[in-house]
Amino acid sequence: MEIIKDIYKLVGIVRHIDLLRLEEGAKQCLNQFNISFEIINARSSSLKVKTRQWKCKSGHPAEIPKLIAITQDLFERFVVNVPVTVHPIAYTPAVVDEVEPLWISDKMLNMGITIKDILRDTGVDRLSLTAWIEGLQPMSQDVKAMFFYYFESIQLRKNPHPSLSTFNEPCYN
Repeated sequence: MEIIKDIYKLVGIVRHIDLLRLEEGAKQCLNQFNISFEIINARSSSLKVKTRQWKCKSGHPAEIPKLIAITQDLFERFVVNVPVTVHPIAYTPAVVDEVEPLWISDKMLNMGITIKDILRDTGVDRLSLTAWIEGLQPMSQDVKAMFFYYFESIQLRKNPHPSLSTFNEPCYN
């Protein structure tokens, strides 16, 4: 199984045994930090690697300098005398990841929203809404998104012309 995408580009540059060792190191990075690698370009004079961290179990994603250091440390052990350029992509959590029962309850309280209001506006049955809000049933990503954007739409209805200083667009790398 190919852990490093397009690792075949290193054939002829790296010894076969070192390719296997490199794959094993990448497998450890994937298991421990949920970091994946892709060979963008490989020459005997330079190597370009895309490094991406996905949602990590620890909840503490690595920042870009750490991703660069991990990548260079791993690849420079096996690709000797070839500079490694890293194109890092840090994990950016989805805005809906923060949605949980307490978050929903706080929004309902602060905005004066009742379960009856959510029921009327969304058409979702009362039993499901109550189970999610009280934490009795886990929420899928779709359900979290529904709640997040429901409260966003309520906020926009209350304040249809938000000032530019209050608008926060997520940053994607």
